[in-house]
Amino acid sequence: MINTRDEIERRLSAVEGLPISAVHHAAGTLTMQFGSLRPVANFKGAIRHVGEWSLHIQCNWKIEQAGSAIATQDDLFGPDEKAHRSAQRIDDLLVKQGPAIVKGVSGSEEGGADILLSGGLRLVISPNSAPDEEDWRFFDPTSNAKHFIIEGGKVDPWSLS
Repeated sequence: MINTRDEIERRLSAVEGLPISAVHHAAGTLTMQFGSLRPVANFKGAIRHVGEWSLHIQCNWKIEQAGSAIATQDDLFGPDEKAHRSAQRIDDLLVKQGPAIVKGVSGSEEGGADILLSGGLRLVISPNSAPDEEDWRFFDPTSNAKHFIIEGGKVDPWSLS
């Protein structure tokens, strides 16, 4: 049987001590890069810059400072201009003004994660637990290795095989 909390903590421990190096969005998904950025070519040959690790969050999330939410998933919904401005504001906060360094990680049996950052910041990921819906994924963007995926609040067994 998979211990969800332990598996999340084991996987996310890879980013402890690393800076957040980029924040973007794709539709309602928050994407974050951790560690040094490096150029990679996509399948069309276009160059993009990725970190040592990527985190894509499609479920509920919030960034807190001093116990108050300063950004949430709702900031990325609505018109493209609003979502882009919100992602830029988060990037300014976590990358340009710091960057924020990952100080610690913890997981939950419900598939959530709590990422403690420097500067008194914290990223809280709270899965929706909707069956067959991806909540979030964590992966090395330069590798063909399987992504670690939380779906419906549980570890997707495929991502462990």
